[in-house]
Amino acid sequence: MPKGRNITIAVKCAPERRILSAAQKAGIKAVELYLSSEILKGFNKIARLCGDFSFRYAIHAPSNEYDPRRLAGLAKEIGAGIVVFHNIYWEDEWQDIAAIFRAVKVRPCIENTYSVHEPLKFMRRYGCGRCLDLEHLEMECAGIYEEEFIKVIKQASHIHMTGYVGGSALWHTHIHQSPEHSRYLLGLLNRAGYRGMVVSEARASLQTYEEFKKLKDFCSGL
Repeated sequence: MPKGRNITIAVKCAPERRILSAAQKAGIKAVELYLSSEILKGFNKIARLCGDFSFRYAIHAPSNEYDPRRLAGLAKEIGAGIVVFHNIYWEDEWQDIAAIFRAVKVRPCIENTYSVHEPLKFMRRYGCGRCLDLEHLEMECAGIYEEEFIKVIKQASHIHMTGYVGGSALWHTHIHQSPEHSRYLLGLLNRAGYRGMVVSEARASLQTYEEFKKLKDFCSGL
């Protein structure tokens, strides 16, 4: 990465040894774990697996289950500083989520799914962070407008990014698959002073050693 940029490139994947081993072999340093209700039932297995790797971890909460205590326990066990949530819970559940994660000193971050303004009410009421999903933002706005979104990037605690360019078929591909556009977006993050993970959120078929190595090489060459 360019001098002065303190961004950690991460990949998002299920907690599977095969994929984590491929990421480690490729030189990736950070992972956001995809979870579902079924995966989360194997809490102890996930914790043991993650202990075999030296990644910096984040977690994406299941979108089909409400179990914040188990989720917080896993985050604490593997040292994840951030847990990403979609806006799918009721107000009393959010109150509970905020209290549980405050107690374990892990920050819940709300991902913009339909609108970049979606996380604001959670940030204001519960002290949550913003997970800025740039692919969702691109779809919402048919492209990123530089001056308008610098202030939104400045609010981000965590970022999802892909190779998607407005109107393209590159949904959920790796960052390196749109090199020119990705350099532009990473430049915006740098201008905004972003410090944290940038998660290359690619579909399962692209979670291979070969693709992880291309991602690592692309980001190392910036």
